[in-house]
Amino acid sequence: MTTSFLNQSQIEHFKEFGFLPPVRILATDEAISLRAEVENFEARHPELAGQLDFKANLILPAVDRLSRDERLLNLMEDLLGPNLLHWNSTFRIKESNTGQHAAWHQDTAYIKLKPFLAICWLALSPATQKSGCLRVIPGSHKWALLSHQEGHDSKSILSRAQFIDEPFDDSTALDIELAPGEVTIINHGIIHSSGLNQSDDRRIGLLMDYLPTHAIKEGPRDTAILVRGEDHFGHFDLENGPVSQDPLENIEHQKRSLEAITQTLYADSEHKPKGLS
Repeated sequence: MTTSFLNQSQIEHFKEFGFLPPVRILATDEAISLRAEVENFEARHPELAGQLDFKANLILPAVDRLSRDERLLNLMEDLLGPNLLHWNSTFRIKESNTGQHAAWHQDTAYIKLKPFLAICWLALSPATQKSGCLRVIPGSHKWALLSHQEGHDSKSILSRAQFIDEPFDDSTALDIELAPGEVTIINHGIIHSSGLNQSDDRRIGLLMDYLPTHAIKEGPRDTAILVRGEDHFGHFDLENGPVSQDPLENIEHQKRSLEAITQTLYADSEHKPKGLS
């Protein structure tokens, strides 16, 4: 196999353990610049901050550009092949010392997709043990799907406040610390969580979901952007990026896609994304 970004050892690690150890995608100043753009949007339009929970790439042109960045796509091609769809971009932000967290869960509980979804977790601020970085159980993507329960914890940063409600062995849990501009990639079947942010800064992560064009998702049809190669399968309705450089002009465009993704992420749930509330 010819690779363009990762070496064979990194690829085998991802296959075996369900996650890629940290690699740098952006220079530190690029990560700082993107963070500034996100926080500028939040400051100017606080009532719209919830729009960044899902399909943020349809709101902020900078996120759309990043999702198509050659460096990132070269990495994803090494894991998924040459024909790539970008399904969703979402920000996971934990404010300092607020009790926000994510309980242990598997994304396969609500995203029924084969072969798998590759989730790129990009740090825009230091993601450390103290700030509540991503935590995984290596190899658990090979386990059966565990029982999950939808919760009502207002401090949860997850879409359904979901959590695993059966016993399992977490003795091998590993913290994945990231500097701004670094990423890890996880298989969406891996058991993962994140703890409290006890640092003095916000913990800002941007999650970008990729899949090969041959991937099949159960349930209603959904939308995605073809970011590399060709789509000969038509399993997703192809959409375009932002319609304007002005985020405010992209809201209605995003809402149409939110309605589609909601049928997947919130099926049979009383929760719904802030962008549709």
